[in-house]
Amino acid sequence: MDVPETREQAVTVPQPPPQPLPEGPLETARLVLRPWREEDIPAVYKICQDPDIQRWTPVPVPYELKDAEWFVREFAPRGFATGDEATFAAVVKESGQIAGVVGLGGIARLTEGRGVRTAEIGYWANPETRGRGYLTEAVREVVRWGFEELGLGRVTWQAFDGNVASRRVVEKAGFTIVGLQRGSHEHRGRRLDMWLADVLPGELRPA
Repeated sequence: MDVPETREQAVTVPQPPPQPLPEGPLETARLVLRPWREEDIPAVYKICQDPDIQRWTPVPVPYELKDAEWFVREFAPRGFATGDEATFAAVVKESGQIAGVVGLGGIARLTEGRGVRTAEIGYWANPETRGRGYLTEAVREVVRWGFEELGLGRVTWQAFDGNVASRRVVEKAGFTIVGLQRGSHEHRGRRLDMWLADVLPGELRPA
């Protein structure tokens, strides 16, 4: 069989460099969502000792002070600077206490090659402020910001099968559970299933 001397060449369209993300702050009735600060490091360290955070999220175990320093000084600022991650501290207005972290991730990576700008929501909650609806309030605001300010067309969520508290947050915010991804993630030496959900513009539930 003769091999053609020429073949159609794929054309690579250059992508514009990612732009830094606006850092807010954002506000809700009870919360300020702002970039992380140096003085937040002790609180992050304390919060991430929580057994539920260590069970359901990929934070290092044991969680050391250097991990909190890296998160505040390097990870969060780099995400805003590269246009790929917007990671906010959710701070209670009345007390100044950190209620948790809420962020949109993969903004640049999940947009490339798709017709719809997509990002993934992620969060964890301070065990001292759980049960008051702060995380749902924060998730709703950050997703709204993503739709209106970043031009996102879809926001996704995933969590390990069994993380009922995390699932409750996104369902209250208006996300739809769309499936179960079987055996897709290794976590703490175990292979686990993942719940999947998403939300489109116009689907967020009002407060």
